[in-house]
Amino acid sequence: MIRRSLGRILVVLEVVALVGFNGDEAVRRLVLRDQVTPGGVVFFGTGVVISALVLLRRRYPGAIGELIASAFALSLICSVAGFFVKPAAPFGGDAETLALAVLIGAGCHRLRSVPAAVVVIVGGLAIVTAPMLRYGRNSTTLTLAVLWTILWGCSVAIGLMLRDADARREAALVAARNRERLALARELHDLVAHHITGVVVRTQAAQVVLAEGPEQELLREIEGAGAEALAAVRRLVTMLRSPEQTVPLTSGGLVGAVQSAVDGHANVDLRLAPGLEELPVAPETVSTVHGVVLESLTNACKHAPDARKVTVAVEPTVRQGKVLLRVEVWNDGLRPGRTRRSAGGYGLIGMGERIDALGGTLTAGEADDDEERGWRVLAELPLPGGVAAESDKGTKP
Repeated sequence: MIRRSLGRILVVLEVVALVGFNGDEAVRRLVLRDQVTPGGVVFFGTGVVISALVLLRRRYPGAIGELIASAFALSLICSVAGFFVKPAAPFGGDAETLALAVLIGAGCHRLRSVPAAVVVIVGGLAIVTAPMLRYGRNSTTLTLAVLWTILWGCSVAIGLMLRDADARREAALVAARNRERLALARELHDLVAHHITGVVVRTQAAQVVLAEGPEQELLREIEGAGAEALAAVRRLVTMLRSPEQTVPLTSGGLVGAVQSAVDGHANVDLRLAPGLEELPVAPETVSTVHGVVLESLTNACKHAPDARKVTVAVEPTVRQGKVLLRVEVWNDGLRPGRTRRSAGGYGLIGMGERIDALGGTLTAGEADDDEERGWRVLAELPLPGGVAAESDKGTKP
């Protein structure tokens, strides 16, 4: 609530300052002078447009890079034009300079490291050179250039401080999540796993006591279910104790998890095997499949933005007599003439460790299809049931 109120106050102050500076420029350039010059109108209009771009960055935060680039380009064009044309224009530019300083601070705060560095350099060039290029080199413009350089430095410093504050806040959130994960892992290990172990041990003891009784089959089923539950709890404990891995929350079964991961990604061909909804899948496997598909699609958007085809295929299969769930994500972003990309990445590395904990395998790299080249991520996870029946061994691997 405090952050929201402070944000609203800053927005109001920003609007008041930009409107005030532009109003002052309008009065000095267009009202108080006997003759309105074309140069004065152009420079004033430039300040108004850049001020509007400053306000638009809050409405369109995803386009902040484009807005900053437009403002810098417009300012530099006016400065270069003023240097060559030397139009008769009254001295000014406070509104434009303030707007550029706000955009520089916003770029340092919001953009990635390399674009932010470019914003700092180009923005400083636009601010510092504007008075000398537009109004000539004299003591007044040199003094103003020094003052605007100080303003540029302040905007950079404020942007970097806000960036550091966001990083610290994100680190604190991650640390808090990790503490919760470890606490949950301890409870699962000390309480749930202990009780399940007790159930398994008592079931085994009952099988010894009732060795000749008709309850043997039922007791073996109870023992097997308890052993699977204990293994699942231990795998979840392993995942929760790894701070690099997250356990995605999925609603519904396997099909719902895959569809939720694909949702929001355009041009994805989703191929789900018939009967996948009824397939018995452990909850941790469902969660892992969701993570594999989501991470693979995210990487495809990041490293292959020009991919024309993205395919997600999920199907059960049999390999070496074992029933597996095959999850494949393929894109055609790797085409002839391009260099091979690395399969590395912390997301897939963490996912590979998680799949390994479940007894599965994960491979990522260039697809071996002779007809079409592309990049493929393939995960194979074991399904309940262990060894396939003899009649199923001919299933397509």
